[in-house]
Amino acid sequence: MKKSLFIAVMSFPLMLLSQSNLFKPQLELLNTQIKAIEISHFLMNEPANKDFNSKFKVLEFWATWCRPCLKAVPHLNKLQATFKDSNIIFLSFTYERPRKAAEAFRKVKFKTVVVSDTTKAIHKKLRIDMNGTMPLPRTALIDDENKIVWYGSPEKLNDNLILRFLKKEPIPN
Repeated sequence: MKKSLFIAVMSFPLMLLSQSNLFKPQLELLNTQIKAIEISHFLMNEPANKDFNSKFKVLEFWATWCRPCLKAVPHLNKLQATFKDSNIIFLSFTYERPRKAAEAFRKVKFKTVVVSDTTKAIHKKLRIDMNGTMPLPRTALIDDENKIVWYGSPEKLNDNLILRFLKKEPIPN
């Protein structure tokens, strides 16, 4: 018992180091612009206007197998409700096919726009998918000029952070 505890305690800093290195490629993209957000399928809550270029965008990356992703959905639903009258769109992105993603809809009620990019083009462009490694859940904020301004975990997204985002104030990463 003591031996396994020692190994776990000793490996914890290594896990932190590898995670920070994992997010470094994403942070290098901050303040860069993207041209387009690729969507293969609208899965749920499809908006009438699909031109998101002049909107502030919250991109939430999730998968059906990711428990923390599904656990974050009510929090994102609440944030979306709070900012429903703002120039902001909440997009919940999966790379999974519609039939597979539908499994999650039986477990969790999404109120955000749920989309899929089965090509993983946006996942790769934003470095959510880095050669098969994909830290999920992951959130990216993209402003109304299509500039990437923040990466983080959905639990770190809160009213104050979104207000700063909408005002184009600096957001610490």
